[in-house]
This record gives sequence, structure tokens and C-alpha cells, in this order.
Amino acid sequence: MPDKPSLQGVQLRPAASTPSRNMVRTEQVNTRSPIGDFLSGLGQLQPTVQALGQNLFNAKHDPQAQQDEQSRAEFDAMGKDSNAIGEQMKSGAYTPKTVQALGARQGFVAANEAQDAIVKAYSESADPTSFDQNAAIAAARDQFKQRFGNNATAMRFFEQSLADLPSKLQSAKTKAASDNFVQQRDMTLSGAFDAAMGQAKDPKAMGAIVRQMVKENTDFIHASPADQAKLLQGLIMKAGDNGDVDKVNVLGDIDLGAGPLKNVMGQVFQNAQQRATNVTEGKVKEEFQTKLFGWQQAAQAGELTEDMTKDMEAFSNDHPKVFNASGRTAILGMQKSALNKQTEALAAEQRTNAKDIVLAQHGTELSEATQNGSLKSAVGSDVQIPLANGKTATVPRKEVIASTLKANAEVARQNAIKTAPGSDAEKQEAGTDAYLEIYTKNDELPDDLADAAKGVLSSSRADDEPTPTQISQAHELVRIATKAPGLIDTIVKSDKDRAFVDSLTASSMAKLDPKAALKRAIADRDNYDATVPLDRKTRETTVDTVIKNMTTGNDGWGPFNWGASAYGGNESQLKALAGRFTDQLYRAGRTASEIPDMVTKRLKANVTNFNGQSIDMTGLAINKPETAVPMFEAARKKILETPQFKGVDPNTISFQRVGSTNRFVVVSSDGILTHTLSTNFQQLFLMYQDVKDREDKDKKASALASGVQRTVNQDKMVNPPLPLSIGGFGPSHD
Repeated sequence: MPDKPSLQGVQLRPAASTPSRNMVRTEQVNTRSPIGDFLSGLGQLQPTVQALGQNLFNAKHDPQAQQDEQSRAEFDAMGKDSNAIGEQMKSGAYTPKTVQALGARQGFVAANEAQDAIVKAYSESADPTSFDQNAAIAAARDQFKQRFGNNATAMRFFEQSLADLPSKLQSAKTKAASDNFVQQRDMTLSGAFDAAMGQAKDPKAMGAIVRQMVKENTDFIHASPADQAKLLQGLIMKAGDNGDVDKVNVLGDIDLGAGPLKNVMGQVFQNAQQRATNVTEGKVKEEFQTKLFGWQQAAQAGELTEDMTKDMEAFSNDHPKVFNASGRTAILGMQKSALNKQTEALAAEQRTNAKDIVLAQHGTELSEATQNGSLKSAVGSDVQIPLANGKTATVPRKEVIASTLKANAEVARQNAIKTAPGSDAEKQEAGTDAYLEIYTKNDELPDDLADAAKGVLSSSRADDEPTPTQISQAHELVRIATKAPGLIDTIVKSDKDRAFVDSLTASSMAKLDPKAALKRAIADRDNYDATVPLDRKTRETTVDTVIKNMTTGNDGWGPFNWGASAYGGNESQLKALAGRFTDQLYRAGRTASEIPDMVTKRLKANVTNFNGQSIDMTGLAINKPETAVPMFEAARKKILETPQFKGVDPNTISFQRVGSTNRFVVVSSDGILTHTLSTNFQQLFLMYQDVKDREDKDKKASALASGVQRTVNQDKMVNPPLPLSIGGFGPSHD
């Protein structure tokens, strides 16, 4: 190996060739050159520069150094794409040989990038068999040519690396076309097998169809038995996954030349068979759980339909191991229990709302009866309503009457308030009057007004200053006494309380101050026992005046037809009652001059006449005593039906009240007690109700017998009700 060339030092400062000689100068001038100075300084660095240059030369020509540089450059290029390698080559830090090596790597990397892109485009193309690989490679070449620049090494390695790509793509296209054909054929055959087996009525027919299809496929489309065997094996696996046990077994028995498929497949077939069984059982259980949930939910709600019941029975017959008869019976039991609970709940609700149901169902009739004062006769007894469970609920008569009166009275109050003239206070008064009228025309007092009236009777004391509450209560007491004189005695229980009422009413008529009127009423009540009775002559004169008024005046209560005598068969009793009222009023502080008129009004508000007898109704729940006449008439008819009164002339029978009790005795028209028969007010009303119901039935039967269909209004025109009100009396509280 020849010695390494070496750099020789260059003499930058030339040596003198001639001796110096003296020159004549007139003036010393500085002629030093800057370049000369630089060269002089450079000459002084000669050893350092020489060493540096030697090192650079050695590095450029030393094979080991060149190899090391190339190794470092390739190491740095690892993992980079072709573009990054190109940037690395442009740094100028490498020798031509290193650049050449990097160019080879760039070409190789770029070829891989191009191949990946082309293969990706091929695989993503809609039809790989028609993919133009030449166009794709040409496009990639143009793309990367810009990246390579003038690097021939990169270009060469790029081309070399892609040299076999066209043949590979062509081979892939050919295989794809072949695979696609086979795949399409197999899919067609598999679909045909599936469809044909699905149309078979039973497994035996299914096997015959498959065998015939295998033969036809072999003859016409040249599908080999081996290929078809593979398809059928796939169908066996699919049938196993779908839980189709029959299909698995049928296909397993098919023999395409190598023995039955179940033998060819061996354990695989057995696994498919077990899988089909498991899946089938699982599907059945899953279906059962879904159905069971629906059946139970419906049964628990009492909503199990007939279709559900049939479905439940069919499922039980098909899968007795999963759902047997006892399970079906249990669900039907749930349904029955739920329906029973619903029935009982509905019945309980109906029982709770029984009164509201009655009021809703008969609201119109009850309202009409209330308006014409016949509510008590319209509701003659407790009301029975059928319940959902087959039983009945009883709504007490008094509750129906009370609720109906309350509802209608409130409507009347509101209507009066809206239509009445005057101030708000006057409107409220008109409303309360209308409210009270609904009750009184049905022989009742509203509890709130009655309680107010009772309150002032029991709470007022002479030593106490009247309170606003007592004054308000006194106002309601006067309202009842003047608007419902026939019912005031249902509140007043003593002569002293009656004196309180009479005094308070008289003061009200005289427009006395309410507080002063209340104090006076308290005083008249407290002085009742100490007041000296009216003298006998004045008393007799007053009674005679009252009796005369009763027979001659017609002020809304009379005249009465007294029958047997001028004053009726019980003239003495009537006079006694007039005398008692006279004494009460006089002892209550009323003057002799005002007593006759007050007694007359009280008698007319409490006494009625029936068949020659004047009957005292004071304190009974009847606002207008004359409305009791139909009740006595009906009671007489009922009595005449008994053996004791058989053949008795109806015109000779009447009734008389026993004192101030609620009992009545049967008397002759002249007032003589000839028959030992007594009854009470409630029984009299029941007699009336019985007779009325019977007459109503007779009317309907008569209409049907004559072939005449009448409306309610027509029936009333043909068969009018009893005189006056067909009700309007009878207690609502038993």
C-alpha cells in the first residue's frame, strides 16, 4: 500500500535574493499592504492549517471513516418516510457515497409506500378484477419522481422494488375472480338448499329434496359432490347455531359418496347436533319466559284475554316439560283472583260512593221532586243499589233526602243572590230565604239554620249582654218562625221557649233594634211563669174570635170545611188548642188586642181538617198541614182493607192526634173513639207510600192492557196524582 500523500508547507513569505542597498529618500512613507499583513499572519498559522487540512483529507479518503458515516446516516434514516429521508439528504452533511446510500434507501422506502397505496386502492375498489394496476403504478412513479429530484440511485431502487408488483396484482385479480365465482356459486347453492328445505313439510321430504338438488347441481352446473358436501356441512353448522334439530339430522344422513355427512364430520356433527338441541331448548325457555311474563302481568291485572289463554294452552301442549298443565292452572288462578279483587274493590268503591251514585243516577227526578215539594214521597224508603260483586248497598233514605235538599238549596241560594236587587246584604238575605224555602216546601229545616236558632234559645241569658253571634242566631230564629211557621215547633220544646220566639218575632215585625228585641224576648221568657193569666172573660172572647176567623177568613190557610158542626166534630179540642195558644202569647208579653190574629195564624200553620176532624200537627215535620190530607186519605184506604174495618163506611172514619205526641187514633167523623186502633206519623206515611205505589202499578198495568204506551207526562194527564202535593210530608228522620 503506497504511503499516504502528505501536504507540504508553502512558504508564504519570499526570501531575499539580493543584498540590501541604501536608497536615498527624501521622506519616509508607510507602504505596508493589508494583504501582506494578512498573509504574514496566515503564514504564522501554517502548522495548524496544515494539520486541519490533513485531517479533512484523511476523513474524505479513509474507507473506515466513510463506512462509519454511512452507518450513522442510515441509522438516522431508520423509521423515516421517503420525504423525510430526502430532507436528510439535503442537509449537506454527507459525502457523495453516503448520499448515494441514502438514495437507495429512499427509493426502497418510496416503493413500499407506493405499493401500500396501490394495494389499498385495489382492495377498496368496487370491482378488484377490473383494477388498472399499470395506471396506478404510473401515477405513483410521477408522484415520487418529484420527491427524488436527480437522485438516480433512488429512482433505480424504486423501480427495482416495484418490478414484480404488476404480476402480483394480476395474479390477485385472477384469484379474486375465481374466488368470487366460487363464492357466488356457493352462496346461490346454499340459499337454494335453505329455501328448498324450508318448504318441506316434514324431515323425510326435506332429505329427498336435498338429494335431488345435489344430483341436479352436479349434472347442470358441474358442482362436484365434494364441494356440495362442504356446503352442506356449513349448513349443518348453521342449523346447529339456529337450533334447527330436524335440519341437522336430515343433512347428517345425506351421503355424497364418502358416507353420511354425520360420519364424515364425526365429532363436529355431534357438536352441531348438541348445539341445535341446546339452542332449541334455550329458545323455547327464552320464549317461555317472555310469554310467561306477559301472561302473568295480564293475569295479575285481570286482563288475560281469550287469545292469551289459547296461546298458553297451545304452548303447554307443545312444551310440557317447560310449561305443564299445573303452570297454566296457576296463571288462570291469578286471573280469577285478580278479577275477584277488582270486583270487591269496585264494590267497595261503589259502597263508599253509593249515595253519590244514587244522586247521579236519579238527579233529575230528585231535583224535580224537590222543587215541587214531594221529595219525601219520591224517596219512600232506603235505596238499594246493585254492586259489582252481586251484592247490594243500602243508602239510607234520610241521607238521600238530606243530600238532595242541600244540593238544590245551594243552587237556589246562588241563583237568588245573582238575581235579587239591592245591596250585597240584601242579596245575601234573599239567598238565605231561597235556601230555606227549598227545605220548608219539603217539610224540613236546614241543619245550619236550625242549629243557629237552637243556639240562641239555649245560650241567651238575662244577665249577659247579647253577643253578635246571638243576634245573628236570633235573626235566623225569626226567619224560621216567619217563613216556616209550621216547622218552628220542631225546634221549640217548651212553652217558655215558645214565648221567647213569639216575643222575638213580634219585636222583629215592629222593627225593634235587634239587641233590644233579644233582651225583651229574654225578659218575656224569664217572666213567663210569673205573669198573671188572662182573665177568663177576655180569654173566652179571644177564643171565639179565633174560631170565627178560622171559619170565615181566606188568607191563605182557610176557610176550612168543618163538616159535622160549624167548627168540626172536635170543636172543643180546637177551642182548647186556641185557648192554650192564647195563654202562651199573653204570658209571653203579647197584648190582648194582638193575640187573636197571632193565634189564628198559628192554628192555620199547624192544624188540618180531614173528614170533619181538625187535626193538630204542631211540632211534626210538616210545614203546611193541609198537605197531610192525602196521607190521611191513603191511610183510611189501607185501614179499610183490614178485617176489623171491613164494611165500614169510609165517610165515617177520621183521625185524631193524641196530645202533642206523634201518635194518632182512628175515630169516627164525629170524633168518637169507636175503634181501638192507633198508629204513628211514620206509619201513616208508609201507608200512603204503599197505596201510592200500588196505584202507580195499577196505572201502568191498565195502560199496557189497553195497548197504550204513555210517557210520564202523558200518564200524569190521564191519571192525575192525588190532590195537592203527592208528597210534601212524612219525616225524613225515622
